Amino acid sequence: MKLASIEVIKEILPHSNADSLELAKVLGWQVIVRKGEFKAGQSVVFIPIDTILPDAEWSAFLKKDDKPIRLKTIRLRGEYSQGLVQPLSILPEHVRGWQEGADVGGEIGVKKYEKEIPACLSGEVAGTFPSHLAPKTDEDNGLSHPEIVKHTLSKPCIATLKLDGSSCTIVVIDGKIAHVCSRNLSLKESDRNGFWIVAKKLAISGISNCVIQGELMGPGVQGNQLKLTEPTLFVYQIRDLNEGRWLNYIEMAGACDQLLKCNWVPIVTTALEHTVEWIQDVADSVKLPDGKPAEGIVVRPIDMEVMGIGRPLGFKIINRNYKDQ
Repeated sequence: MKLASIEVIKEILPHSNADSLELAKVLGWQVIVRKGEFKAGQSVVFIPIDTILPDAEWSAFLKKDDKPIRLKTIRLRGEYSQGLVQPLSILPEHVRGWQEGADVGGEIGVKKYEKEIPACLSGEVAGTFPSHLAPKTDEDNGLSHPEIVKHTLSKPCIATLKLDGSSCTIVVIDGKIAHVCSRNLSLKESDRNGFWIVAKKLAISGISNCVIQGELMGPGVQGNQLKLTEPTLFVYQIRDLNEGRWLNYIEMAGACDQLLKCNWVPIVTTALEHTVEWIQDVADSVKLPDGKPAEGIVVRPIDMEVMGIGRPLGFKIINRNYKDQ
């Protein structure tokens, strides 16, 4: 994920309900800007949502208190704005001539927003994440990667619900649990840690070598959105280490139901049109059981394909009506 990059404004459109504002289209994103400040075809610095901005002169207008400046989706006078567009002048002089798409986040001090792991889940660290067995779970946002969206949608696809919990990776080697991990770390075995609690619930007797990745939901995790009474894992991908491949959705659901005896992420739709705008509308419509907006959707080909970095091909689209904890 690029935390800030040099991009070209594709289009400038009028704001539907504010004469002094306009809509700048960058990659697949829409950002509200002051009228006349930018023009179509202009190279700019684009910073997407879920980033933390430095305390700088160019970001001061967003500073409200002593908390870090986090970019979120906002809705202003009826139009969504996701991210921030700034002139190239905020960059150091030696960077301003870099090519379109260049990652400049490190040059201006932009950081990725990371959700804090609740105390009930943090546990004791056993070591680093076993990246040699599986990649960390960090789905690309389709609005930042039109090339991934185009490639994914060239095939029959499936959209599943994106749950907002805590990322969990469980590695099974020779029929035994070898690693239980949060997003970035392997954790020591514990009967009180949520990650290990859900790992020990899995019926792995029929499993030899695999990586199970899912979202940990339940009490103390992101407001317990599903109103669960105990830690619960919702699996979204499984890698068969014997065959060196990721299971497709049908295979994964079957493994969860028949072997692991656990939950898996539900299907939202398999009827996907080949436009980001249509898929964004689908993402904006997904809801939790209590009727509140869900976090969004993940889109993948029905027949699993691997990206160059080892993760299954696909992308996420965030529900613009979603408010996290």
